[in-house]
Amino acid sequence: MSEIESARIQVFGADPRHAEHEAKELRGVLNRLDGAEARFASAEAPQTTEGAKGQALLTPEVVLILTTGTFALARTAIKAWAEVRKSRRVRVVHSDGTVTEFQGGVSGREVKTLRDHRNDRPETGPGDPR
Repeated sequence: MSEIESARIQVFGADPRHAEHEAKELRGVLNRLDGAEARFASAEAPQTTEGAKGQALLTPEVVLILTTGTFALARTAIKAWAEVRKSRRVRVVHSDGTVTEFQGGVSGREVKTLRDHRNDRPETGPGDPR
């Protein structure tokens, strides 16, 4: 039988509703990995804010239950997911206490600018008639 490893993943967003949306998206990505299960953690001491629309979760967390052999794949998926947006920040707390953090890289706007710039540049290379 495979050993089970668990990790606690905190997803941070610009605001609590955005963070909750991002956590749901990451949970979906991780649940598609073979041998991984991701679900929202039960709140031990919920951090909430009171607002006109009720309580909002400040830092949604996803708890991952992973077989040992899938954690490398999960790490790669989390890193790739975080890098898509500059605003994404993920903190992974492993069962042994080790902490890994991922922060978004390039914003969608920056990717578009890079693509537009590349398309404006003349192509030169093997087989180019110029």
